[in-house]
This record gives sequence, C-alpha cells and structure tokens, in this order.
Amino acid sequence: MTGARGRTARLGGIALAGLLAAALTGCGAAAQDDAPAAADGGGGGGAYPITVATSQGEVTVESAPERVVALGFSSADELISLDIDPVKVAVDPDTLAENAPWLVDPLTEAAGDGDLASIADPSLVTADGSPDLEAIATAAPDLIIAEVYQVPDRAAFDRLNAIAPTITPDTDAFNPDWDERLLSTAAAVDRTERARELIAELEGEFAAVGAEVPGIGDRTYQWVRADDNGYVFGNGSLFELFGMRPADNQDNTQTAAALSLENTGDLDADLLAVWAQTGERQAELEADPLFRELPSVRSGTVYFAGLDFANAINSPAPISLRWLRDELAPVVGALA
Repeated sequence: MTGARGRTARLGGIALAGLLAAALTGCGAAAQDDAPAAADGGGGGGAYPITVATSQGEVTVESAPERVVALGFSSADELISLDIDPVKVAVDPDTLAENAPWLVDPLTEAAGDGDLASIADPSLVTADGSPDLEAIATAAPDLIIAEVYQVPDRAAFDRLNAIAPTITPDTDAFNPDWDERLLSTAAAVDRTERARELIAELEGEFAAVGAEVPGIGDRTYQWVRADDNGYVFGNGSLFELFGMRPADNQDNTQTAAALSLENTGDLDADLLAVWAQTGERQAELEADPLFRELPSVRSGTVYFAGLDFANAINSPAPISLRWLRDELAPVVGALA
C-alpha cells in the first residue's frame, strides 16, 4: 500500500499470547486505490481462474473455492465478512471466547451443525503458529488463507501451496495492514468489490464515533503494555480511524526503548490504552501515585485492555474492528 502503510498498524511485539497477539494494527485509508491483482467482481465465481499476487509470488486459483482453510482468526474473520464460510480455522475452540470473543458466534454459525469444535481446529498450526502440513492436508482444502509470518520463505510457501493454492498479502511486512489483508483474501474468493465496500463502511463507522468529540483531530492517544520495568509502546494507529493523532512520544514503529516506571508521567496523552496483562498488575497501576496523576486517569479516559483487545488490535478484520469500535466508543466519547 502507499500512504496508508506508514500510519497503519503493525503490532510487532506488544503481545504474544493466545492467538499470537503481537501488539496493535492498522487502519489504511488508501486501500481502495491499491487492490491486489485479481478480479473486481462481487463473487459470482465467473472470474476464475484468478491470479493473485502474494508475498511469495503469484498464485492462480483455478476455480471458485469450496473448501477454504483459514490459518488464523483474522483470516477467518475476513472470509466470513466476505460471505465465505471456511471449513476449518486454526483456532482453539476452548479458548476462543477468551482470545477472540467476536468470532465465537460467527464461527459457530459457519460450522453449519452449530458445533464450534467441528470448524475450529488448533491442530492446523503448531505451538509457534507454523502450519502443520499433515493436519492441513487432512482438511482437504482447495484454498488456504495464511499469514505472512507463516510462510517466511519460498520453501515453506511451496510446501503449503502444494496442498492447495495459498494466499498471503503481497508484502514482506510481518503484520500487514488490515485493509491490505482483507483485499488480498477478497481477491482469491472473487469478493474485491465487497471488500472495498467494507473498508469504506468501517472507516465511516469509526469516523462517526470520533465526530461526536469536538476537536477530535487535536486529541492524542497512547497504547502501551505495562511490564514490571516500564511501558512498551504498541502500534496504536487504529485510533487514527477515530480522527485522533499520536502523542509526541507514541512509538507506532515499535523501535524506541521502553518507558521506565519513573517516567510514567510521560504517558500524557488525552486517551491512554494500557494492557496490564494481569489483574494484579492493573491494581498496582491504579495504586501508583504517578499513574493516578496522568491526565487521562484524572479525566476518566483510560482504557484497560485485555488479551482479547491485544489480539483484536494486533490483526484486525471487519468483525473484530467493529468489536474494537464498540469497546473504545465509551472512552473516546468521554473525551468530549
């Protein structure tokens, strides 16, 4: 993507738990100008074969897929949002409500028999998120939607692509922008037009929340993970969908050093989102005199995030984006 890439989210290292939450992710306004190489149809299936540019070169999908496997919760979110029900998704049904609550009902409905476990299959990936080729082959897919990090090189990609055409966004970014990922998935299932509609809808919905706050463009945000020794900035570009801007020290590139506890006062944004990771850690923050004096704490515009939030903002897709919008709407509205 062009201008969107520099200001949208790549979470990279703020979290790595449950569903591989690395940190935060993106919001790209330029997406509609940068569709992947593929058909522009709404999904009638008449455009096949379709050739899609991926992170490891072009892949051709010969016919309309009927058995799509999603190797992550965001890929499943994208497919369902595009009216494609995956046959298998690499998530654990026992922890999905904790890690990605926004997907429980959509995946249960997509299962057809109402049994979440019949579609949610954690054996599709290993503990580090790498594809398990044998388990994937057993699912007999005719299309695989994967994450860029799951196919780090051509050899890994070729092994997966030998099972079924494998689609990843055409980028070397570890965690691509949400709109870029959506358009990539849409290209493979002949839903590019619908993806563009969804992007416009979501941008409008976030902007409508922000429009309720006078001077939203002057309001600043920070997004951090609280550790024992300080605060690690995540990519909070999602907040820019509301119309906000990053605080001067907000490091969306995630390359700056952590902020030490004695410098807690530097968390001086109008809105602070913080992932304390445990209830005990959150209680420590709330009792910390330096933390209690922060402008956001005094004005009631602090959002205490959980693992579900960290997962959602790490790899958002349409369903999780609407969940994030609803989660954040009250604290954004409090800025007024």
